[in-house]
Amino acid sequence: MAHQALYRVYRPRDFHEVMGQGRVVDTLREAVRQNRLTHAYLFAGPRGTGKTSVARIMAKALNCQSPHASGEPCLGCSACKAVEQGQHLDVIEIDAASNRGIDEMRDIKERIGQAPVMGRYKIYIIDEVHMLTTEAFNALLKTLEEPPEHVIFILATTEAQKLPVTVLSRCQRYEFQRLSVGVIEERLRQVAEQEGFVAEPDAIELIAEYADGALRDALSLLDQALAVGQGTLSRTVVADLVGTVDPALMLRLMTGLSQSETLAEVMVTLDTVYHLGRDYRSVLRDLAKQIRDVIIWRQAGHDLFPQYRQQWLAEVDQALPTHIAPAQWFHALEILAEADTRLRGGFPAQLSVELALLKIREEWGLGSPPPVLEAVHAQKPPTKTPLSPRAEPANTGSIAPEPVPVQGGGGTGNRVPLLLETIRQERLSTHALLNDAKVIERDAQNLDIIFSFPAHRDLMMTTQNKALLDQVIQRIYGPGMRYHLTTADNAAETGAPPSQSVAPPLEDSIREWLGPDVPIRTVSD
Repeated sequence: MAHQALYRVYRPRDFHEVMGQGRVVDTLREAVRQNRLTHAYLFAGPRGTGKTSVARIMAKALNCQSPHASGEPCLGCSACKAVEQGQHLDVIEIDAASNRGIDEMRDIKERIGQAPVMGRYKIYIIDEVHMLTTEAFNALLKTLEEPPEHVIFILATTEAQKLPVTVLSRCQRYEFQRLSVGVIEERLRQVAEQEGFVAEPDAIELIAEYADGALRDALSLLDQALAVGQGTLSRTVVADLVGTVDPALMLRLMTGLSQSETLAEVMVTLDTVYHLGRDYRSVLRDLAKQIRDVIIWRQAGHDLFPQYRQQWLAEVDQALPTHIAPAQWFHALEILAEADTRLRGGFPAQLSVELALLKIREEWGLGSPPPVLEAVHAQKPPTKTPLSPRAEPANTGSIAPEPVPVQGGGGTGNRVPLLLETIRQERLSTHALLNDAKVIERDAQNLDIIFSFPAHRDLMMTTQNKALLDQVIQRIYGPGMRYHLTTADNAAETGAPPSQSVAPPLEDSIREWLGPDVPIRTVSD
């Protein structure tokens, strides 16, 4: 006999077998038992949560020849068997994705008046109903509003928001929920017991997590894993199928990130993960999950995790240092999220992940700041001196040249590009606001930030953005620097200098190319 997919073998046959949809199932069962039926039902919810299965169970219960007093179908009569085999003449299933035009709806209107052949009701199950065209919906409206007494419509969709309001108002709506990991694990254990194969607990957990609330997806993945494992379900096989990173490698990566003198080990581990066939998005995803679990483990307690998960997290917690504050763990999650965003935007995957890992080490106090920041920290604020022709330096040695003051400024030097770059490394959203503004070094103690729109200025004044700006300005300019947030209109009224933010771009380029030892003199027209 040919193999049948597990999700078809273990499709629920009656209301009692439906898992994770208790409220929906109880309501429908009572409606059947009390004969309080409506002419149109709408089953909405994520994929793989049982919408079509419940629609078929409903069809069996309504046309069952010997229904139970509870409202459940008997499953033994010819009507129930015909529905299960897809051969019941009065239960018509329509795939709206492939039958989405007005002609198909007109065909329904022509046949809807015919009396049932085998049962009490003629039931139309329209799957993925949101795929119907506007014309098809319009043709269906009158039929949905006043169908014959022997006709019941059951519409199923994953995107109820795409249905016209006129259709929604004519249906009794039921929301199917995404199944929890625990419910999916319970069902997978039942299947494992009935099929008679050995399953590792963490393998079942991994399948349940990656099913994303869809029991059908979980059973399909279980089917694949059993085919590869030849009747044995192991975490290694499941990890290969879903592309997750091996826990031992993930532990090495996390310990390398959190301990000093292990940067080389971090890079070697990352290279090993890549050569094992895992993509970099899997690294970001799995690392974020591990950090999330560590945060909950340390902050909320151990009882939130299954027993076998507790053993693993205890090992991880013991291997990680305790000096990392909760805020640093949270910031690490933000860094990983930013890296994933860059990766989605086409940024080189390897570079994106490596930068994220280096930033996490820096956040945890295990890295060294970039050389450009070290130079800024070591630089003393320059003193004001009268402008005079520059003399040739007598001894260049290793003494850094005096910074070139900004024209019209107070001798602070052109540190605006460094300010913008530092903020970009810290938070991209704050950098986007500043990058669209004019940053002007008015003098040694005043910095003007002029925005084109008042809304941008208001966003910069929020607590998070303002705190970052305070921190970076003090780091680069020193505690004596004050900054002023304004808009272009206000700046024009108060007479703020319009173009004193940076030195001329050509002069900057020439100075960088020639080096600090070659004097440059600007000649006016």
